[in-house]
Amino acid sequence: MDPVAKPWYILEDEKRPGEHLTLTAGDTKYVLAWTQEAAAAAFVLGNPAARGLVPSKLDTPALKATFLEAARRLGATHVLFDYQPGLHQAPAAPIEALKQALTPSDPQRKNPA
Repeated sequence: MDPVAKPWYILEDEKRPGEHLTLTAGDTKYVLAWTQEAAAAAFVLGNPAARGLVPSKLDTPALKATFLEAARRLGATHVLFDYQPGLHQAPAAPIEALKQALTPSDPQRKNPA
């Protein structure tokens, strides 16, 4: 799965912009994102604590980078993709690795010596 190439769907509360769902497991704090709108909507339906949240699509590198920065400021270190309660696994990626993957490499840029 290459989550960088796909659109991301995050859950937002229009009354509280900038707040995102997080999940802590052990010492790792995750922010949640889905690669299909239907999966994000299903999460809302199955979780009373998420009621009132609506899926928003992030389909550009700039929107994804902004989301990652907001997640980092909330203390998250990873993104958990396509999480559904009851599933045993969901792919996760470190926020810093995703930020690097979203930054286009510039072949003209030279490393300073």
